[in-house]
Amino acid sequence: MPKFDGTGPSGKGPMTGRGGGYCVIPINTTEEELGFLKNQEQALKKQLKHVKTRIKRIEVSTSQKEATR
Repeated sequence: MPKFDGTGPSGKGPMTGRGGGYCVIPINTTEEELGFLKNQEQALKKQLKHVKTRIKRIEVSTSQKEATR
């Protein structure tokens, strides 16, 4: 977040970027860090699920195109 003011990289609010930093979430204790990291883990799992779904769709589409040749 460029200004660390809670507006996010595009002015759309915190946690709207690519998840590369802490934004304006102050992390002062290991408990706070653990909570942040668990949230990041869940977000990454969700993103990975979408990536795997997209890969599968592309593979199916490609194999269908090859089968019609």
